[in-house]
Amino acid sequence: MSNPINELSGTVRDSFGKGPSRVLRKAGMVPGVVYGKGSLALSVAIDPKPASKMLLSPLRRNILIHLNLDGQAQKTVMVKDLQIDPVRRNLTHIDFIEIDPSIPVEVEVPFSTFGKSKSVVAGGKLEQVNHTIRVKVLPSEIPVKLELDITDLEFGSTPARAIPLPAGVALACAPEAPVVTIKIPRAEKEDATSGPGAAKSA
Repeated sequence: MSNPINELSGTVRDSFGKGPSRVLRKAGMVPGVVYGKGSLALSVAIDPKPASKMLLSPLRRNILIHLNLDGQAQKTVMVKDLQIDPVRRNLTHIDFIEIDPSIPVEVEVPFSTFGKSKSVVAGGKLEQVNHTIRVKVLPSEIPVKLELDITDLEFGSTPARAIPLPAGVALACAPEAPVVTIKIPRAEKEDATSGPGAAKSA
């Protein structure tokens, strides 16, 4: 699945720090920083409406952006970090990082499961250990999310290497790291320790 390029505009600002950023927010803009490829960081101001629509969904954090800044050549960037007001849920700061579209990047991709495990039906407890998976991939090919069908999973842990990956996507985490665990029901554990083969007290 290709990762489409989105357009976003902003202006370069001369001042850094909390004070200037606070003034900028009062003026209805979102402060941000663009970290370049071997160049000095740029302090920028971004219109919050298109930025919020583009970035506030967790499934949109890895998108490619053509950032158009006044007096600057267009930059291809990704979001490095977002700050969101915990009450109002609006953007308060954005860190961008300039990237080369021809060089693979490492990113965290949302991960979920689907299906109904026969082990869960039998009483097991499903625990999803990770909700994101780190992968290495070209920026234009970053998947929106990764999914694992748990229908046939047995009791125990399932490693990251079991997750189906699109072409061109490679794991950047430990392949044997558990991502999903189905725990044996407590009653079965107790039966195993108190059954006919269990040790008896004198």
